[in-house]
Amino acid sequence: MRMSLAFPVLAAMTPLSFAAQGSELHIDAAEFTVSAETRLGERVTVDNCHLVFATENEATCIGLGPRAAAGEDQPPGRLLVRMVPMPTRASARSSALCEGGALDDACHVSVTGVVEDLSGTFGIADQRMFGLREGTIHWPD
Repeated sequence: MRMSLAFPVLAAMTPLSFAAQGSELHIDAAEFTVSAETRLGERVTVDNCHLVFATENEATCIGLGPRAAAGEDQPPGRLLVRMVPMPTRASARSSALCEGGALDDACHVSVTGVVEDLSGTFGIADQRMFGLREGTIHWPD
């Protein structure tokens, strides 16, 4: 009888954003490079991205980890995303708000896509470079 009560309790505790965006794993942008290799081919949502560049076909965001936000030395995580083609209006919004690396709240987004190894794309087979394909941006509003 106790086992039957556990599921409703756990389901009620599941964050709404997780349920709303499907069953994708959520990864903080600053931690993406640490866990990406074990997630190749999986659809994930990368949270806490600060969008610094976007066109209708690609985007770049950075993740500032908790140590960097506290002023400690921590390199930012960088995420390259090959986008599902964005409508012109969404692409214009990205450019207008976030071009040039603005780190304000308007550019604080989540990105969902499939984890892939981009090393071959950039001709750096001796180093691993992970990103997302089929990406979509989730804006804060």
